[in-house]
Amino acid sequence: MSQFEKYHPILTEHYAFDWLTKARAIDVFHLYEEMADQPITMPATATKINQTMREIFRDQKLVWGVTDRINGHFVGQAGFDPIDLANKEATISVTVTPDNAQDHVLHELYQRLVTFGLAELKLTTLTVHLEQPDHQCEQILTDLGFQLTTTRTYRYQK
Repeated sequence: MSQFEKYHPILTEHYAFDWLTKARAIDVFHLYEEMADQPITMPATATKINQTMREIFRDQKLVWGVTDRINGHFVGQAGFDPIDLANKEATISVTVTPDNAQDHVLHELYQRLVTFGLAELKLTTLTVHLEQPDHQCEQILTDLGFQLTTTRTYRYQK
């Protein structure tokens, strides 16, 4: 049994992190559609969700779908991708729908991932790669104690 199987749902004050398979496929499809530089299909989305779950159960990543705890709306996807428990390091990824790209949402998601990674997974190094300049995320990461290491790459060292 994967040690990651027990890590769901994970809760914050406003959000629930649960397996992507618990989210509506159409919501995940729309998120992936926003992220993709080329068209994506619903079957490709299902394949990607299944591949993600396989990698979770092989302890290669730990990724959740995120929903609003009040209204149940899909917020995005967040987690550690990849994760290397042997070296106690992981890359944090957070992708939210355009409606949820707000400071308070992103701060709460990043904060929970940092806390969970350090306390529960015993990670010592967390990395975030920003695909493009993002002053909003840069400020949030700096506020959480991350240091800029290279262009758009931030590292948190415990």
